[in-house]
Amino acid sequence: MDLQINTITLPDGTTAIEISDGSKPDGHIEEIGDLKIETVDVEQILIDECERLAEETGKIHFLFDTDTSLKIKKLKTSNNSDRRDITLSELFDDDIYEVVDENAFREMPSRFSYYDTETKLTCRYKKHNFATEWFKQIGFKSGEFNYGAEYENSFTLNLEEGYKLIIRLQPNLTLKLTHAEELHTVIYSGFFSKINILNAIEKRLPDFKSIVRDAKLDIIIDNEKESL
Repeated sequence: MDLQINTITLPDGTTAIEISDGSKPDGHIEEIGDLKIETVDVEQILIDECERLAEETGKIHFLFDTDTSLKIKKLKTSNNSDRRDITLSELFDDDIYEVVDENAFREMPSRFSYYDTETKLTCRYKKHNFATEWFKQIGFKSGEFNYGAEYENSFTLNLEEGYKLIIRLQPNLTLKLTHAEELHTVIYSGFFSKINILNAIEKRLPDFKSIVRDAKLDIIIDNEKESL
């Protein structure tokens, strides 16, 4: 499969790398290379390392394939010496996976992760269901034209005076949360994160404080259950 690797501008003005093979319609994000990220067997030691780093830094961590990361680094590097070092890494690095944080993820926002510390799942379809069920739990309604995990999905929370909160979820769990009023303002953009979404809603809509508080309490209880 021929990959198209493009430089794109994100909503916050920063640049990132987008990967596509050009064979799917808008709203679809293809798997990378020959590695189909549906359900994979990931060694527990790698999951444990992801969780350790997430706990230490307070950031979501991910498992990605090393090969694609090296190819992208080579494309972004103009120094011949650095490109040669990356080529040698491609030849001699036996590690299939690498652990990265949210900053590395934002550089390549179209990629699928093998594991993330937010959903704690390896199956891409279970991850998608995890996110969509949580949206419904906090009051969002699924869009009429949501065709499943392979495409962009939308979720809406109706507010007073006809305003809305709208979530547009991509297949790899990156999303945009928009406050639809006179001006459509993106209040959160990034990987699915319960706490980041709730913080964005609370900051934008103080009247939702009680709903946000209850949802945050559920997160704390779930985390305590996992630590037992």
